[in-house]
Amino acid sequence: MTDHDEADVLIIGSGPGGAGVAKKLSAAGMRVVCLEQGPWVKPSEHPHYHDEWEIEKQRGWAYDPNVRQLPEDYPVTGSTTPYLMNNVGGSTVHYAGHWPRYKPVDFRKGTEHGLEGTIDWPISYEDLAPFYDENDRDYGISGLIGDPSYPDRTGVDRDPPVLPGKLGRKYAKASRELGWHWWPSDNAIITRPRENREADVGDGNALSGCPRGSLSTPAVAHWPAAIRNGADLRTLARVETINASGGKATGATYIDRRTGRRHEVRAKIVVLAANGIGSPRLLLNSAQSGHPDGLANSNGIVGKYLMHHIFAFCDSWFDEPVEGFKGSFGAPLYSHEFYDTDVDRGFVNGFAMQVARSFGPGYAAMGTHTGHVAPWGRGHRRFFEEHFANHLMVFMFGEDLPVATNRVTLDPSATDSDGLPAAHVNWEPHENDIALANYGIQRIFDATRAVGAVETNDTGVLNPPPGWHLMGTCRMGNSPEDSVLNKWNQTWDLPNLFVVDGSALTTGGAVNPTSTIGALSVRCGEYIKRRFHDITTQRTTPSNADAPEL
Repeated sequence: MTDHDEADVLIIGSGPGGAGVAKKLSAAGMRVVCLEQGPWVKPSEHPHYHDEWEIEKQRGWAYDPNVRQLPEDYPVTGSTTPYLMNNVGGSTVHYAGHWPRYKPVDFRKGTEHGLEGTIDWPISYEDLAPFYDENDRDYGISGLIGDPSYPDRTGVDRDPPVLPGKLGRKYAKASRELGWHWWPSDNAIITRPRENREADVGDGNALSGCPRGSLSTPAVAHWPAAIRNGADLRTLARVETINASGGKATGATYIDRRTGRRHEVRAKIVVLAANGIGSPRLLLNSAQSGHPDGLANSNGIVGKYLMHHIFAFCDSWFDEPVEGFKGSFGAPLYSHEFYDTDVDRGFVNGFAMQVARSFGPGYAAMGTHTGHVAPWGRGHRRFFEEHFANHLMVFMFGEDLPVATNRVTLDPSATDSDGLPAAHVNWEPHENDIALANYGIQRIFDATRAVGAVETNDTGVLNPPPGWHLMGTCRMGNSPEDSVLNKWNQTWDLPNLFVVDGSALTTGGAVNPTSTIGALSVRCGEYIKRRFHDITTQRTTPSNADAPEL
């Protein structure tokens, strides 16, 4: 150990969880240090500036760190392909920006079906709603208020929704003809200029970021303000261990990847926000005196109940152009017709049908989303002309069950570039997840065939692997017997250690989780701000019944 410094709050990870807490607490005048193991991503580094941008998306901007193999990445071994990025803003640097909220029913799934492993959240939608609103204002969200499948949000500002384009209108027509719910999507994409950010111009090619800042990420929505407030964001800082003593977290030791030297940051409060794989990996790797199985893991739950979302890509082609490659990449619309549980279908939980843009001509020739590859030689041009602009893709996006054997552990042999253990993932779909997904695929094609699809193809449920979200591995719950965190994202074992990222999600819902992670981060930050003295002086974490309200 060569040196150390002090902070009121140490945050590990700069994605939507860490950034929201940093902005909130730095605005309150606290000394905030954030450690991020990756770099800032400069506009010129995006694939948009490569001549072979569609190929570059699959190389240096691949979703899988095992493919990228950048120095700031860490390997993930096991049964599923991880989707994560290590840089300022985390994986939002290449997300689509689809921005739905959870629904009230999502917070009470333990009560709804009571299957083993599923518990109710310790909070309700109503508890989180004002923090959804606050986080949305920070990011800048486009959409249309009034979806009847959600509680009322009258008065919440939105930019105008992204234009649906021909593919959006095609699926809306199908939903209307079948009598199904549909609605224009909320997207973390600004359609009006704001705060030195340009409005989206509908040029597609998201999922590799946005050099103009039109895609709302922590790097453009939270970190500029937090840094102006005095937050100290340290990049290329790989945390080796979270330190603890006397029943409390005391800070963390990190490796400065520029110099190779180790440093210690001592803090009164530690907030871990390293994603649903990275956070359990670090907690397990922080085993030390008094915590032989890792921090916050006296009940053995850290790393368990991994959820990804069960999903399938569903491609449809028409005998006329739908121009799916044009427009903003954020989802133009979704249908929640089958969101709620109906046991007559043979499974619990539900799914969303989410319309998505297509990629460019190179991607179309390589098989679009379902591996329908154009033939070489004779027939190539005819295939391309029939498939490129005539393509409509819909996600089957389902809620998988939390299962204890689906988990993150430490790999005993693989390590990252600094010699720290890699994460190992085990995930297998529950039979309920498989039944749900197969049902959902058929409903999507019911819709596209109703409006003239002449060809369809899907990935099935297990190829490719399940959805890319990383949830549940340090979940919130109602007692130390069923969870890692209480209702304030506070670990049961160490009262001044918090976890705020996808790992905290108790159930996955059938929607993208980023807006919920962001809302939880704002709520957690508000709790820390108001209760800082109590948190830093208490010896044990209060129960949910005892914890004061905001």
